[in-house]
Amino acid sequence: MKRMAIYLAVFGLGAGILFPQSVSMKLGLFSPRMQSDLWEINLENLTFSRSDMSSGYYSGEYEIYIDRHASFAIEIGSYAKSIYAQYRDYTFEDGSPIYQNISLRIVPIEANLKYYPIGHRHRLNPFIGAGAGVYAWTYQQWGDFINFEDDTVNEGFAETRKFGFGFNGRLGLVFRFQSRLALALEGKYLFLKGRLSEYFQGFDLLDMGGFSIHVGIIAYLR
Repeated sequence: MKRMAIYLAVFGLGAGILFPQSVSMKLGLFSPRMQSDLWEINLENLTFSRSDMSSGYYSGEYEIYIDRHASFAIEIGSYAKSIYAQYRDYTFEDGSPIYQNISLRIVPIEANLKYYPIGHRHRLNPFIGAGAGVYAWTYQQWGDFINFEDDTVNEGFAETRKFGFGFNGRLGLVFRFQSRLALALEGKYLFLKGRLSEYFQGFDLLDMGGFSIHVGIIAYLR
């Protein structure tokens, strides 16, 4: 599957010699869905919420217009968020808090197809799209860990660094205010799950999917 993404990227770059192209920079907000058992346990025990994991997302996109309605795009982006939390219902014997922290980082490399129902050369151009990608992701927990079997507290660090394969769907609107420049508003849903390392034995796949919304500036190359 990783090879497939690479082949699509190579094909897209080659096709760009023959077809009109654009590049864009996007900035937005990504909100992870967090629907897996490790997230649920951490949300129950630690002082943070799903909304706390929302953070900035930025990316660059290279788009090739195959015809007036269809395009192929390659996007590379980045999301990262760290949460500094403490246990909700547990403290040390002297009453001081027990801290434990969480970090998630995702770097997507996506190949996407877009469809412009009325074409992409008007002033306002709605579009829908879908694609797949390879995602480099890192999940970390560090700080004080409670062993509930004997009520001891030990300092520790747990990490997973892997690549995963995921899918996305998107829709948006492009406002072309000049022949070579445009603004874009886009919403995207990501479906991504990954297997955790041996530090997290017994847990299901980690859910890293979620919804993002971006604004971007597009420059048309030709």
